[in-house]
Amino acid sequence: MEPIFIGRQPILDAAGGIYGYELLHRRPGEDVAVVDDGDRVSTDMLLNAVLEIGTRQLAGPHRAFINVTHKLLMNEGVDALPSERIVLEVLENVPVDPPLLARLEQLRSRKFEIALDDYVCRPDRDVLIGHADIVKLDVLALDWTALAHHAEALQRRNVRLVAEKVETQAMYERLRALGFGLFQGYYFARPELYTARKLLPNKLVLLQLLARVNQPDITAERLGEIIRADVSLAVTVLRWANSSIYGLRSAVESIQRAIVVLGLQTIRNWTALLALARLGATPSELLNVVLVRACSCELLATSAELPNSASFFTVGLLSALDVMLKVKMSEALERLQLGAAQRAGIERHEGEFGEALKAVLALEAGSLAGARFRDLPRAAITGCHLDAIAWADSLTRTGMLPS
Repeated sequence: MEPIFIGRQPILDAAGGIYGYELLHRRPGEDVAVVDDGDRVSTDMLLNAVLEIGTRQLAGPHRAFINVTHKLLMNEGVDALPSERIVLEVLENVPVDPPLLARLEQLRSRKFEIALDDYVCRPDRDVLIGHADIVKLDVLALDWTALAHHAEALQRRNVRLVAEKVETQAMYERLRALGFGLFQGYYFARPELYTARKLLPNKLVLLQLLARVNQPDITAERLGEIIRADVSLAVTVLRWANSSIYGLRSAVESIQRAIVVLGLQTIRNWTALLALARLGATPSELLNVVLVRACSCELLATSAELPNSASFFTVGLLSALDVMLKVKMSEALERLQLGAAQRAGIERHEGEFGEALKAVLALEAGSLAGARFRDLPRAAITGCHLDAIAWADSLTRTGMLPS
């Protein structure tokens, strides 16, 4: 896990309500950003705010203002961002050229709001006004005569004005009188440092693998493509398929054949297991625990004659994902496209999935009284658990557990 630091400063309307938050590049102990590579900082901020943490967590129901460079604006990846939640704040040093102006109009047609940061009225920047929705003025960089001139000129251009660096109530009142409608500065709040943790790239890839194989509508063909794209994964799946544990009469020579012979859900579960094992810091003891949970849940479902018992295996397998990733379970499951019932079973122990997991966890803790599932006799429930332990032990003995 790697730490993320984001500064967050509110932008208020004239009534004192929150209009949005500007998200700022910050490190602990910094009052101002130290930027050595604007493109990298801008890109990291956008990715961290949108993908790693989420704009809703950072800004609630309000807009998130994010600084963007010329290079980032021209990147087509920006089009995939949630336009209703993000204001793209064009930095004051962005060079003005025809491709930039065309790009701004393209983004506005896709419902993005465009803000101009630290704007100063100059002939070479004037053309930007026609491509913007919001203009921010640094009120400490201009005297009151210049501010009055800027406010009058910009209000005629049908843009919203933000007064930045408002430091006193007297400044606030005077700026309101000039026609400013939005305000930001130390008078209202200093930037608040928001900290979180993001997954390192190798773990992110593994979670993406988990997410793909757990897509509810995944087909055998698509699962085969995913496995074949990872040589190590493909070799391991074939080794599992040909192991004595399945007792197949003929060799399995292809991934697609393995899926046909062993079943789509079985291969999904094994692939998920390998991804969990590759998460790096997962001790073999913990891996053994989740295997026992997974198999126990599946055997309970089978004994109760529930449909799709292999889905119960997935619930047990992911039941310790929060421990493996060292984050809250809600965060751990956020990237996985699990069904609502499976997620409720893992997070809150609700529904049939949750009841099976609760029974297994009770046995794991040595509590026979808590081991209840459907109308199964207690002897059947404990038998499922003992069979699961024996199965997991056999995987260890035969070297089937991934390393």
